[in-house]
Amino acid sequence: MYFGSVRFFRHLIVAIIMLLIFGLAISTVSLSVINKNYKNQISDMQSGTVLAQSNPVEENQQNSLSIEYQKLYPDMYTKLAKATKTESKTVYLTFDDGPSNRTVEILDILKKEDIKATFFIIGKEGEKEKDLLKRMADEGHSIGIHTYSHIYSSIYDSVENYLGDFNQTYQLIYDTTGMKPKIFRFPGGSINKYNAQDYEEIIAEMTRRGFTYYDWNASDGDANSNATANSVYYNTVQTS
Repeated sequence: MYFGSVRFFRHLIVAIIMLLIFGLAISTVSLSVINKNYKNQISDMQSGTVLAQSNPVEENQQNSLSIEYQKLYPDMYTKLAKATKTESKTVYLTFDDGPSNRTVEILDILKKEDIKATFFIIGKEGEKEKDLLKRMADEGHSIGIHTYSHIYSSIYDSVENYLGDFNQTYQLIYDTTGMKPKIFRFPGGSINKYNAQDYEEIIAEMTRRGFTYYDWNASDGDANSNATANSVYYNTVQTS
C-alpha cells in the first residue's frame, strides 16, 4: 500500500522542500521589486522629481494670496543692504517705540556727544511728533520702522496686515523727512508667539522688497522701572 509507506514519506518530504524553495523564490522576487521601487523613490526625491502631497485647492489659494500681497504698495521697495562687518567692542545705540517724552533729551545728549543712533519709531507716535522725525534725519541719525500700531495681534494676523501697517509708517517717514527708510525692527523680535505661524513668510516678503530687519542682541535694561545710569551702563557692557 502506497499511503504511509517509505516511498510516500519520501515523496512528501520532496514536495515540502519544493514548496519551501518555491516560496523563497517568490519572496526573493517580491523583495527585489519592493527594493527597486524604494530605490527609485529615493532617486526621485534626490533629483527633486517627487512633489510633496498637497491639497491642490489649498496650494492654489496660497499661490493666489502670495501674488496678491506682492502687488500691494508698489512704491514700498528699497535696495537690500550689503552685509557689513561689525567691529568687536562696538555698541550700536537703538531706541524703540518713540518718539516719546524723552526723545528730545536723548537727541540733545547725542548731539552734545557727537554720537549717531538708530530710532525704530512707531508710526502713531511719529504722527504726533513730526518735528522730532525731521530733527532725527537732519542730525544724521538712522530712522527705522517699528510698525505703525505696535499691536501684535493685528500686525501679525497676516502678511497683508503687516504690509499695510508697515506702509503707513513708511509713508510717514518719507513724507516728513524726504528719506525712504530701509531698515525695520519687529515688535517683540523677529520670532515671537504672535507671528509663529507666518514670520517666515513676512520675512521673505520684506526681504524680497529690499528691507533689512535688525533684532537686538544686547539689552541695557532701561525699561526697568528701577533702572539707573549705572545699571544701564553695566548691562550694556556686560551684554555687548
